[in-house]
Amino acid sequence: MNSADVFSLEFDMLSRTSSFARILDRFRTTHLTPATHRQLLLELNHVINVHSRLREVAADVVPPDDWSSWQDLLAVPALAFEQGRSFLDDLRALGLNALDSVSLTPLPQTIALAAYAHYQLVERATVGLVGFLWFFERMPRVAYPLWRESCQAGGVPEKALRALGEGAVSHATRDITVANACRALVRRPRDLGLATQSLHDTAELFATMIDAALLRAERRPDLPTEAAQSRVGIGQVA
Repeated sequence: MNSADVFSLEFDMLSRTSSFARILDRFRTTHLTPATHRQLLLELNHVINVHSRLREVAADVVPPDDWSSWQDLLAVPALAFEQGRSFLDDLRALGLNALDSVSLTPLPQTIALAAYAHYQLVERATVGLVGFLWFFERMPRVAYPLWRESCQAGGVPEKALRALGEGAVSHATRDITVANACRALVRRPRDLGLATQSLHDTAELFATMIDAALLRAERRPDLPTEAAQSRVGIGQVA
């Protein structure tokens, strides 16, 4: 069995029996309000922004012979600049014309998730980062549709849900490229163990971040009405 098959099986297990599975179930059984949707988008957008800088670090750390395969993995769509831009478009559709200082400050749990990727790349064997990237390859396929349906039930306007629809799309060619990259980088049983552990850790950290974002949203007032949104200007707190 190759490494990509192992990661697929492990991810399937995590989506059914882990903290990540609990988050998926929450999306299935609750209605997310516009304020909650906004908070989740903000936290994930921070992870995307950190990832763009992580690629620069990787260029200095990854062995030259492996760089081509790493480039394929680091191009994970869920962490790409285009996904972040789509998130910002949805945030604007929610009336967030100027990101206030509170919104720009990520939660500690979000910082931990983003820092974990840097830790895997710099402090441990680089191959451990494979699990982190695999999680974000697969997570949108199961989480985004449920997240979107929950938002629809909670009254979030369709124009603020476009990024979730785009992010959930998978491409067979991309899957083959990622599987080949994993086979090229995960060469030994020890490598597979490190990458699998990273996959589990990332799922746990992601669930912790979502929990914290939901809690913050519950403590803050809901978004203003559509009429009030139109009056939110640059420099004003949304």
